[in-house]
Amino acid sequence: MALPEDAANNGKEGEPVGDNGFIKQSESSPCASGSPAAMASLQKHFQGKDALNYANILRSRNKFADALALYERILEEDGAKVEAYIGKGICLQMQNMGRLAFDSFAEAVRIEPHNACALTHCGILYKDEGRLVDAAESYQKALNADPSYKPAAEYLAIVLTDLGTSLKLSGNVQEGIQKYYEALNIDPHYAPAYYNLGVVYSEMMKYDTALSCYEKAALERPMYAEAYCNMGVIHKNRGDLELAIACYERCLAVSPNFEIAKNNMAIALTDLGTKVKLEGDISQGVAYYKKALYYNWHYADAMYNLGVAYGEMLKFDMAIVCYELAFHFNPHCAEACNNLGVIYKDRDNLDKAVECYQATFSNRGRFEFSSNL
Repeated sequence: MALPEDAANNGKEGEPVGDNGFIKQSESSPCASGSPAAMASLQKHFQGKDALNYANILRSRNKFADALALYERILEEDGAKVEAYIGKGICLQMQNMGRLAFDSFAEAVRIEPHNACALTHCGILYKDEGRLVDAAESYQKALNADPSYKPAAEYLAIVLTDLGTSLKLSGNVQEGIQKYYEALNIDPHYAPAYYNLGVVYSEMMKYDTALSCYEKAALERPMYAEAYCNMGVIHKNRGDLELAIACYERCLAVSPNFEIAKNNMAIALTDLGTKVKLEGDISQGVAYYKKALYYNWHYADAMYNLGVAYGEMLKFDMAIVCYELAFHFNPHCAEACNNLGVIYKDRDNLDKAVECYQATFSNRGRFEFSSNL
């Protein structure tokens, strides 16, 4: 029951950017976007480094068109201004003009081949086009130029993880695993790489290793709902119901509407209810069944087992309601029909009992026939 690898969304390119071209908090600008005449008047007051600084300020405040005009004016005066090419590329990128943006970044790289920022932005545009290998090469060049340049490392880890998933889905599992480990070698804190390793190891039935990977993913990203959910699946399949429930609770605390986790929680609680009931604590079993139905109110197994518990407690009216609902939610639940028949027979309602027994036989027949298809 491992979840898909694309659960984590890594897209970052569409958010406001800072002076180095990477994400920062959006700010409100004290300057209204000006007309061309107004911009020309403002530009006269800025020369050289002042003009570049002002363009960067405009860009940081999402005034991309105005910043672009100023970068272009700067480049008319000095065609070798690498920072202006990078700023121009970012403005074009933020206005969805990817090809022109790439040309601007490429020109910056031509002038300054070891500029980590320009190389990283080239990688971002390659990734947007689905050219993951080219993106990885561009990020790697940026890191070779400046090993301390954190954005290049972060983006390289993302692309290597995407490459790993692509390889795994195409059947090259070991190569995919290698890419995940390469991503973690670049960025040891990149949670989706740990998570995807957990998925692979779960599919390989190496559950201890998978649990370790999921735990590391959750440690690096405490809001990683999918990691908690998958940990719960492993614990549940091992019979560690309390641990499974604790994982699902953590998952749902992070993502209350996570339907897969809610369904998994209902299953684990139902199993735990049956376990404690068989151990002699029928009241606690009923409590667990009710809690299971809180998470998935149409889970037929929980409703059926609640009916069994009420029957054992001689609360037959409540048992009837539960059996009828179980059969409603799962028309193949022949046991619910049979148990209803027993209750009606004991109450001398033979017509109703016969009707239930006939339904029991009919549903068992349909189930057995369908299972042979």
